[in-house]
Parts: sequence; C-alpha cells; structure tokens
Amino acid sequence: MDVRFYATLRQITGTKVVTFDLPADTTVRALLEAATEQFPKLGPLIWTADGALGDYLKVFVDGREIRHLALLETPLAAGSAVDIFPPVAGG
Repeated sequence: MDVRFYATLRQITGTKVVTFDLPADTTVRALLEAATEQFPKLGPLIWTADGALGDYLKVFVDGREIRHLALLETPLAAGSAVDIFPPVAGG
C-alpha cells in the first residue's frame, strides 16, 4: 500500500511516498503502527502519550478524513489512497 506523506513528515520519511506491505484487510491503526515502527520519529507526531491518535495529524483515506469515517478502525482496501498531513498553522 502506497502512503503519501506531506510537508515536514517527508523530512522524517525521506520521501513523499512510502510503500507498506500490509494484509488486504488492514486498518488505519495497523498502517500507522507500521509507519511508527519503520519511522520511529513519526511516533510522537501520530500518537499521544496514552497511545491515542493525536488531535492535529490529518489522515485521509480516499479523500476523506478518518475522523469522518471509523477513525483508527477505518478499513483500507488494496487500492486505497492514503494521505498523511502534519499539523498546520497559519493565519
């Protein structure tokens, strides 16, 4: 599964697109755990101290933010488009 990382997350992954080898019936939780395992510096940006998904990271599956789907239990199909954005500020 190809996952696109944006902005400062690319500095951590070293590339825009990372391919993860995950089972066909995987979830966003499993994907984020795999991302954290492969890139430990992502951990504090993805997870809170108690292991919950952080408030500011944005994860989109097929163009929809997971907070409007099933959060971490959002299923991922083999061809799902996944985009992960870091916290953004501006005015």
